[in-house]
Amino acid sequence: MKLSFDYKGIKVTYYLTYKKAKAISIKITEDGRVNVIAPIGTSVFAIMDKVKGNAPWIISEIYNIQNADKGVNTQLNTQEDSNQKVELLEQYMYSGKNYKLEIVSNPEAEDIKVKMVRGKFVVETATDSSEEIRNAIVEWYKQKVKAKIKERFKVYGDLFETIPSELELTDDNSILFRVDSKQITANAKLAILPGDVIDYVLVSCLCHINCTDEVSEQRKLEEVLPNYQKSKEWLEENKSQLTL
Repeated sequence: MKLSFDYKGIKVTYYLTYKKAKAISIKITEDGRVNVIAPIGTSVFAIMDKVKGNAPWIISEIYNIQNADKGVNTQLNTQEDSNQKVELLEQYMYSGKNYKLEIVSNPEAEDIKVKMVRGKFVVETATDSSEEIRNAIVEWYKQKVKAKIKERFKVYGDLFETIPSELELTDDNSILFRVDSKQITANAKLAILPGDVIDYVLVSCLCHINCTDEVSEQRKLEEVLPNYQKSKEWLEENKSQLTL
């Protein structure tokens, strides 16, 4: 099914397919085609909201694909333009659920405040700079990730001999979660994941650094998280939509 909508004067066309899936997923092919897969029976309106909420990311990805063959100078210019024209999402996902973004202007606000209020993602700010607002949103996500990791380590820490003591939070798109015996590097986007998927990411990494081979690693994962497969599938289906 071919569908489209306008986002700030830009027409976005996507192709919808219904399948036996657990969640709506958005994937962009190498030639810039936007494919959307939705669970059978999902409302078209719910799908439209999901796709529109990711419009800035979709447009950015298509733009990068279209300009990928224009050389180093074009890539550098694209980076400069993206820094100047940061686009905020219409809705943000937190713990597996989408929340509509609401910007509240407060000329007297000294700092940008980010919070969840009555089912909305609310940002109170004196500035209209999208870049500054996004930075504040990313920082909010980082703090949530930090708290979540500490909380889950209290649950799973006693099950493993080696637990990294250092934590680095990042917004680097090339890293979602990385761990060694000393340090965890976690992306702010980790807070987008549902709780059981975060558990899967954490536990699978702890199994990796604590076990001597793949067999024992797999056995430990199944022992700690018997239903990990569902979380693994969710991550694979939705990893392209982990956007801030």
